[in-house]
Amino acid sequence: MLESIVKQITLSWTSQALLLGLTVGLVTYYTFGKKKYKLPPGPWAPPLLGHLREINSPPPIFKKLLKWRKEYGPAITIYFGPLKCVTLNSADSVNEALVKKAADYAGRLQTWSMGHISDGYKNIVFSDVNPSWKQLRKIGLQGLRQCLSGNKLEEKLFESTSKVMRRIQEENGKPVDIQKYISLLVFNLLHGVCFNKSFDIDDQLFLKLLNVLDEATNDFGNGFFEDVFPPLRRYPTAKFRKIMSTFAYFQNFINDEFNKHFENFSEDNMNDITDFLLNARKQAVLEDPAVESIITNSHLSQTVKDIFIAGVDTTRQTITWTILLLVTHPEIQKKVQDELDQVLDAGQAPTLGDRERLSYTEAVLHESMRLCPVLPIGLPHTTRCDTTIGEYEIPKGTMVAINHWALHNDPEVWKDPDVFRPERFLDEYGKLEPKTMSWLPFSAGRRNCLGETVARPELHLMLALLLRNMKFSCPDGQTMDMNPLATNSSISFVPPLNYVIAEQRQ
Repeated sequence: MLESIVKQITLSWTSQALLLGLTVGLVTYYTFGKKKYKLPPGPWAPPLLGHLREINSPPPIFKKLLKWRKEYGPAITIYFGPLKCVTLNSADSVNEALVKKAADYAGRLQTWSMGHISDGYKNIVFSDVNPSWKQLRKIGLQGLRQCLSGNKLEEKLFESTSKVMRRIQEENGKPVDIQKYISLLVFNLLHGVCFNKSFDIDDQLFLKLLNVLDEATNDFGNGFFEDVFPPLRRYPTAKFRKIMSTFAYFQNFINDEFNKHFENFSEDNMNDITDFLLNARKQAVLEDPAVESIITNSHLSQTVKDIFIAGVDTTRQTITWTILLLVTHPEIQKKVQDELDQVLDAGQAPTLGDRERLSYTEAVLHESMRLCPVLPIGLPHTTRCDTTIGEYEIPKGTMVAINHWALHNDPEVWKDPDVFRPERFLDEYGKLEPKTMSWLPFSAGRRNCLGETVARPELHLMLALLLRNMKFSCPDGQTMDMNPLATNSSISFVPPLNYVIAEQRQ
């Protein structure tokens, strides 16, 4: 079997023989020569190939893991080829890892592909825990808070949402690709947040960048074989070459904008997150000159890309899923609009200050994110030392994946988990219940989402503005497609293409 696999790789006979010998040696070493740990159990997998067949065949691996939990327990070991991965599939196991043993599980898996995308792990998302990451995360948080403090987030949201609603109204009630318009709304919001600029929906650069992000999301699937089988790095697959090309195009866009900000930076004229990141680094250098060699322009540019891509993709997909769910549940859409009408005066637009009084609107978002988590299995962690999970032993350097899908669909926690029922997040007085570890779209611990404190009010106000002004419905004679794209992917849960009627409310 090993011989047949090796023959599929384009190498000379001598190189194939050496590779086969190396593989046998590694398998022997890992089988007999290493310290034995009491790993969490999991389904049997053939050596070298691991569970690649299960990972790349329907249903998606995050759903299989929830099913396997009945047999193996909440912590399950699977193999991405030869790469071992411990998956956590219950709120208790995730709480133990990310909260009680946060330092142990705070590492980030370093892969060849992620190193390419992040210019050698110079961003926040893919970097492992080190002085550069700690300083960059601190600067990133400062920049977000400064840039979006006060009414700044509100102003940018009003501008982007108003622009999109005007364009939808121009369609005169015709069916529209709702994700395209939501993408414009979110893209413009992040374009304004990051670079103080705005796009029109027909702008060719906007359409190209949007297409680049769509391609990267849809084609990413379950990652790259190059990360699992190093010999393929000499002869990358077409998929790898294509996705790296799309990321390079987007990175060039980010770099061009960042360099303009760097050349024209002025403390007296700061308008966006890029300006505030440059200023935060400047202030950090005054406190500690060593920061100047730790945080370079490349680190800051990569961080801007983190904020832009993460902000665009997660937000647009969450709002799109929410609109689609409300179209298929018009009675829930009406409840949201009734709440908005009761809380707000006639002609009054919602603001961030109204959030606490709009609990049902918030509950709808919570339920949408529970039912349709855009990242069903979050980015993988690694253990920074030998540690444990329950009764099991986890070696240092082990890949650990959090199965958000399993938490959000746990039948022991959520009654009828397949049902869209926002009331499950409200108490007997109609107020939002406290957040639990069984609802974790932004993760937790030292690797929680950098922008959570901005994203949650942003999502709430965006949805409130849309539903305050517009009613969404299904075109006559059509049904909504609610099956996500990239069904076999463990990376993303992408809304399918749907056309909806968007009408101005009277």
